[in-house]
Amino acid sequence: MSYNKKLLLFTSAIIATSIVTPQIAEASTYVVSKGDTLTKIAKTSNTTIDQLKEWNKLKNDTIFVGQKLVVQSSKTSKPVANTNTITESIEKDVSTYKIEKGDTLSKISKKFGVSIADLQKWNKLDSDKIFVGQVLKLNPTAQISNIGEPVKDFANEVIATTDQQINNQLSKEVPIKQAPSSNVQTIYKKVIELANTFIGTPYLYGGNTPEGFDCSGFVRYVYSNAGINIVRKSSNDYFLNDTTTVQTAVPGDLVFFKETYIAGISHMGIYLGDGVFIHAGSDGVELSKLEYEYWNSRFVTFKRFNQIASK
Repeated sequence: MSYNKKLLLFTSAIIATSIVTPQIAEASTYVVSKGDTLTKIAKTSNTTIDQLKEWNKLKNDTIFVGQKLVVQSSKTSKPVANTNTITESIEKDVSTYKIEKGDTLSKISKKFGVSIADLQKWNKLDSDKIFVGQVLKLNPTAQISNIGEPVKDFANEVIATTDQQINNQLSKEVPIKQAPSSNVQTIYKKVIELANTFIGTPYLYGGNTPEGFDCSGFVRYVYSNAGINIVRKSSNDYFLNDTTTVQTAVPGDLVFFKETYIAGISHMGIYLGDGVFIHAGSDGVELSKLEYEYWNSRFVTFKRFNQIASK
C-alpha cells in the first residue's frame, strides 16, 4: 500500500462514438506554487499570458505563492473527443488531516492506515499530544501550507488563545495612532531590506537562523539584525506581551493570524504595504497577500513591537 490514502470520488462510463463535439469548458483555477511564473502557468494550462492577465485582472506579471488564478474561462470552448466505452476512477490524494475535537493519534492512525510512529516522525512530534486545528502530514512528502511555529518550544505548555481571549487582549490595548518616528522608519527600512534577502529560505520547525526559519523565528532574526533586540518567543507570546495594535499599519509593522497551526494566535509576518506581507510559511520565506481567502479568513490585526513604539 502506498503512503497516500486514496478516496474514490466517482466512477463514470463514457458511451463510444466517433464524433468530436465542442463542449463549453467550466471555469477552473490554479493555486500559484513556489517557482511559478505566468509564462509557466500559461504553457501548462494551454492558454496565453494575455488571457491570464485579462481573466485575473492583473496589471503586470507579478504573482504570489498561494494566489488563485483563473486558468480557463467559462467562455472558452474546447473540443472534447468521445472515445470507446471506458470506465475511469478519479481519485484524490489525502495527504494531510486537520485535527478535530476528540481526535487522538491512535484514531488518526487507524483511520488512515499509517502507524503512530510514522505520524510522529513526519510531523516532528515528540509526544502523543495533538491539538484541535493542527494539520498533520499523512505521508512523508505531504506539504502543509501556512503553518505557524512550534509554540511548545518556547513555553512550558502550548497556549492556544480563544477568540474571546484575543478580543479581550485587543480591547485592553490603546491603538497606536501616530506614525513611526524618523528613527523607527530607518529601522523599518532595514527590516524590509533584510527580510527580502531571505525569500526562498526554507521553513524549519523551530528555526531562527538563515539555515531555516519558522514564522516568529524569522521576525525575531530580521528585527534583531535591524537593531532591535527581540527575545525569541512564539507569535502568541509576542501578540500577548510584546506588541500593541496600530490604527494604521505601515510597512515594517507586524501582522498576526490565528488558527493556522493551532487554535488562536499561531502565525505572524512583516507587513510590506499594499496588502502584501513577508513571512516564513511551510514553503519557506515568501510574499503573500492579505486578500487571499486563506489569510483574509485568519487575519487578526496589525501590531507594533512596544520597543519600536517607544522610540
